[in-house]
Parts: sequence; C-alpha cells; structure tokens
Amino acid sequence: MVKDQKLILLQNWLKAVVMTPGYIPQKLGRAKQLYGLSETDVVADQGKASVYARLNVYSSGYLLRLLDCMYADYAISKKFMGDEVFDSFAKAYLLYHPSTSFTLYDLGKAFPSFLAKTKPPVMPGDNDEMDDFMDLPIALTKLERARQEAMRAPGTEGNVHRDEEISIQNVFFNVVKVFTPGCLQLLELEFSMIQFFTSVYRDLDYELPSPKKTFMAVSRKNFKVTMTELTEIQYFLLAICQTEPNLYDAITATALRCKVSASVLLADVCLWMPLFQKNGLMDWA
Repeated sequence: MVKDQKLILLQNWLKAVVMTPGYIPQKLGRAKQLYGLSETDVVADQGKASVYARLNVYSSGYLLRLLDCMYADYAISKKFMGDEVFDSFAKAYLLYHPSTSFTLYDLGKAFPSFLAKTKPPVMPGDNDEMDDFMDLPIALTKLERARQEAMRAPGTEGNVHRDEEISIQNVFFNVVKVFTPGCLQLLELEFSMIQFFTSVYRDLDYELPSPKKTFMAVSRKNFKVTMTELTEIQYFLLAICQTEPNLYDAITATALRCKVSASVLLADVCLWMPLFQKNGLMDWA
C-alpha cells in the first residue's frame, strides 16, 4: 500500500512538471509546492544527460502521448481545423485540463466546453459570418464527443428484435414500458451537422452549414453508431423517456412541455417508434 502511494505521488509530481505553464523553474517550483519533492528526489542524476534534459525528454513524450489521444478522439475536428490550429487549442486545453482520471478516455471530455469558453468575444463591427464560423468547431467537437460516448456506453446489442408496432390502443389500454439505451446521447446544436460531418469524414467537398437550431440523437445499433436529426418535440420526448419508462406518461409530460395536443402527439409517437427502434434510440416491452 505504501509503495502504491509513493508511486502515485511520483506520478502526480511528474504530471505537475509537465502540465504547469511556464519554463522549467516555474514547473519544478509548482511541483515542489504541491508535493514536497524536488527534481533530485525523483530523477536520477547519473550518466551524461542532466536532470533537466531527462525531464525535458519525459515532458515532451508525455505531452505527445496526450496529443495523440486528442487526435484520436477528435479526428474530424482536427481534419476540419487543420493540424496547426487544432494543436494550438489542444495544447492549451491540456495545460488547463490536465488528465486526472485513470483512463485517458476522459482526457478530452471537456474539450467542447473549453472551446466555447475561450472563443474570442464578438466586437462591434465584427462580421456575423465570422462569429458563426467560430461556433462551428464547437458544434463539431460536441458531436464527436457524443459519438465517442455512444461507442463505449451500453447499447441495444443482444435485445430481442420486435416486429410488432405500437398502436394507439396499446398505449391507451396497456402499460407500455419503454427504455432508452445508455449509449443514447441527445444534443442541441447551433448547426445541422450530419451532412457536414459526413463530408469532412469522407474527404468530400462541402459547404459550411448555416446557423440553425438543431436537435440530434447519437446512439448505437448493432455495433454501428447512428446519427439522427430530431424535431424539438422528439428531442424532449426522448429526454423524458430517459427517466420515465411509462410511454403514456412520457407523452403527457412532453405534450405539456411543448404545449401541443397530447392526442395528436400520441398518434405521432406511434409513427416515430419504428425509426427510434431502427436507429437504436428507444425500445419497448
């Protein structure tokens, strides 16, 4: 146990040296302040390479490893932004959001919110199109992160396929239990993203999407990630179904939330259910 605690202390010291902004004296000072260790307590001073040279090699390698993780998680965003621009944002992100989890999967989780917080403010006289363009990478990273989470979370694989359709009579006179899979990710974005994302992914020619409030569901069906553009009502219905398994109650709550007729929504839901099931957004029992 003591050995494990010492190893964790050393790892945290090295991480502080790598991730603290500034030059090596500032990095070492911050690491000593946090963990009470100096460079001679951690790094062997033997051979031709100095302690500082050894730390520089380790720091460079560690940062490159973290950048590789960011490249893997946000490959489409990197392709769209270009290597130089993406690297500048990714390195800044890693400085202010160092890895704190046992798994590198969590490393890039806050990247979309970091881009949103660091977006340059709109100044008087600025071009509105330029402001919209700055919002597009944020939407793209949100979609990429949702796809990552949909790939890893529990899905619908192994569920018994249902050929029967839900009827209005079933919803009225029986308790229809619905469930959304853990891989379902619901997004509210400022752009319509599916065609744009697909074009960038496939290296096709594309036009930048125009700003448009868009609701999306990202999920997984038969081990394949699906992306579905939703209406606002479908979005809120699926969100409510994530915590409300009774379909009739979910429809009632959605109708109240969206100020629509519950009876009309009930008929619409019966038409939507095959699409929801096909794309891995919902199933029922």
